Amino acid sequence: MKKIQITFATILLNLLLFDSPLAEEETLPKKTSVNTAKQSVEPRDQNIHIKVRNDGEQIIVDANFIVPVVPKQAWAVLTDFENIPRFNSGVLSSKVTGRTGNRLQVWQKGISKYGFMSFSYESVREINLIPFKKIQERMISGSMKKMEEATELSPEENQTRITYHAIFIPGMWVPPMVGNVFIKHEAREQFQQLIDEIRRRQMNIAGHEP
Repeated sequence: MKKIQITFATILLNLLLFDSPLAEEETLPKKTSVNTAKQSVEPRDQNIHIKVRNDGEQIIVDANFIVPVVPKQAWAVLTDFENIPRFNSGVLSSKVTGRTGNRLQVWQKGISKYGFMSFSYESVREINLIPFKKIQERMISGSMKKMEEATELSPEENQTRITYHAIFIPGMWVPPMVGNVFIKHEAREQFQQLIDEIRRRQMNIAGHEP
């Protein structure tokens, strides 16, 4: 039973995180491993702050961390929708299926694994972009009853603070104590992959500067 509960929490996090919209101009090299967290270009970031609250019906996730780039550079990764599968190990396929101005619709397919068990998922989201400042997402079809996310970017000198807030109601019961521990663990892993990709691109830019 405990293993099943843990797996449920893992699935929920993969449904929740890194559903970012809109590919930017940069083209990424194809990834050679699905788990880029194990190939981090930097040591694991100890400054990822995550809080999970579960009242038995809805789950709220809050997180914030700083990345060593300006907002425009962080935005390029957060909104690189088509290339997310190349640096997020839980996402198999992502596509922008419609767009009107800064409002778009995205489809995503992914897989979550725990031990010998694996589960796949699909979802469609409506996304509103406020360039270089905020990404708002709302699930319009998928495995959960409700999912709303907001990701904000705030400049701090030559760095960027990323603040993430999500509210979701799963289609299954998630035990508060066990679920919170593993949701937090999975969130940290996926935010780490995001930070690694931001740093990797920054290193590439620095390497091409005269």
